[in-house]
Amino acid sequence: MMKKFILVLNLGSTTTKVALFRDLNCHIVKTYSHDKELISQDISAQKAARYDTVMMFLSEAGITPEDISIVASRGGLLHPVEGGTYLINDDMLLDLTSGKYGDHASNLSGILAAEFSKNHGIEAVITDPVVVDELCNEAKYTGLKNVKRTSIFHALNQKAAARKYADSVGQTYENLNLIVIHMGGGITVGAHHLGKVIDVNNGLNGDGPMSPTRAGSLPADGLLKYMAERNLSKNEMIHLISKAGGLLSHLNTEDVRDITADINNGNRHSAEVLEAMAFQIGKEIGAKAAVLRGQVDQIIFTGGVSYSNYVMDLITPYISFIAPVTIYPGEFEMEALAYGAYTVSNDRTLLKTYKAEGSHD
Repeated sequence: MMKKFILVLNLGSTTTKVALFRDLNCHIVKTYSHDKELISQDISAQKAARYDTVMMFLSEAGITPEDISIVASRGGLLHPVEGGTYLINDDMLLDLTSGKYGDHASNLSGILAAEFSKNHGIEAVITDPVVVDELCNEAKYTGLKNVKRTSIFHALNQKAAARKYADSVGQTYENLNLIVIHMGGGITVGAHHLGKVIDVNNGLNGDGPMSPTRAGSLPADGLLKYMAERNLSKNEMIHLISKAGGLLSHLNTEDVRDITADINNGNRHSAEVLEAMAFQIGKEIGAKAAVLRGQVDQIIFTGGVSYSNYVMDLITPYISFIAPVTIYPGEFEMEALAYGAYTVSNDRTLLKTYKAEGSHD
């Protein structure tokens, strides 16, 4: 039997989103923005403050842990897995806390869910983590034998937006060819072929278009020269590429609203940088159209940046010849996480088990 509420946790680079669902109906949802002092710290140093935020949310909502049936969490950086809903077990927690596959705020969602689970004896799960890997074999190759492309993208929201569009036209996700673009702090562009994301840029570690906080693809010679001239370590470069690149690097802000305000006040440099980002997004969409061999049913935009009419007006001329465009501003991750938890609560056969690489259990 389901108890009263599903607790949903979705931690991003700058925000903590928390919601309560009764079955599949959202009871309350709130987004807490964090100051730069907190979000500039390592994720382990953010844990206590972020956990306190979750408990404050429950207190404000008048809900106790006894009212929660299951915790539905965003997935973090793990080894590649197939899509679906997974129990947060010891193997997963170890990989999230160690940062074995990378450090990102999304790791904190599972870490906090595990803490809540331990403290209150409530099961915790993740659904469609960012490392869902459905890439076709060709997409994994690079020009160096021992370097492979990896799948790290906004899997949860891309798939949620794709299913939302499919429902709106009376189709199933598995019968459509779609290009889905999530535009948030990072930007990922996915080629969805009959329900599988067969090609997508790694939106975290230097691949695809630049974004509000990420550098995107960089010329290898320029990157190596930049690193050598400044005597930067690997970790310092990773930070630059994944947290301090893109709009933030060029304009000292990642907030598109502030940038467009500057443009409206005549700042030509801000306009040029935003135009360059739009150019890169359009180019990436064109590449995904080639992967789908021109058979594209719809181009779908989602994520917070897609609220910006200014940005959308910059991108559209590059892509309007490919397919019609649908915009779903914001994200549907909370609903998708609640759905994953709800389905495994009602059908335990759908719950998957995460095993650490090398585990033979």
